[in-house]
Amino acid sequence: MRRIFCTALSILMPVLLSGCIQDTIVIHVKPDGGGSIEETCLLSDTMFDLMESIAGSVAGSGKGEGVQDSKNATKESSRKETKRTREDVIAKMVKDAEKRAETFGSTVRFISAKPVKTDTAGGYNAVYAFQDISQVRVNVNPGASMNGQIAEKSDSPKEEYLLFKFTKGPPSKLVVTLPEEKEIGGDKAKTQDTAKDVADKSNKETSDQAPEMMKNIFQDMKIEIALQFEGTILKTNAAYIDVSTVT
Repeated sequence: MRRIFCTALSILMPVLLSGCIQDTIVIHVKPDGGGSIEETCLLSDTMFDLMESIAGSVAGSGKGEGVQDSKNATKESSRKETKRTREDVIAKMVKDAEKRAETFGSTVRFISAKPVKTDTAGGYNAVYAFQDISQVRVNVNPGASMNGQIAEKSDSPKEEYLLFKFTKGPPSKLVVTLPEEKEIGGDKAKTQDTAKDVADKSNKETSDQAPEMMKNIFQDMKIEIALQFEGTILKTNAAYIDVSTVT
């Protein structure tokens, strides 16, 4: 039954979890090329519920049926664990935010980080500073800020950076370089599973299914990046502009 449930859940996940992780990065740019980066990363309550459900499912696997008192104690413990798990995840996100400074560039400095909670989500807000935006880079791959919470390093999303080149004026000029779009070519080799392969996969599925499902969540992660300038934008080829903000 666990195997059927996990398979069904993995199929429904793209629909249920769309937008469950949102990463918003606002880069504030001063006329001299210095500035700050403000990042807000939020996990929806739906996302937290799924993480807690998977954690509880894994923790409860292999345990036999107990007496009613034992079940009640387990439920109470589960409720406490759910609250602790959610708070622990947010606390770790805040702690890891300091380490993320170097992902924006070797000269970017960590300023502060704090937990953020809304009616429907929780996460962190962090601020970083830089002296020269030309030394700043932003990983545009979804999951960069959350991957440490869920997946192992070997499963990390591929790093693709938004790069900047600043020239002092007047007027000052900023060139933004987008990551190259590369086609994924070649046919994937397909082989039929042997009886042994099926057995091996069945044995591993229970332990492997949860982290695999969590990795798939990154496919539906929403990331927003905006540039906010001090001063007036004289000219730009950006598709979206609102006064001094480019997205």
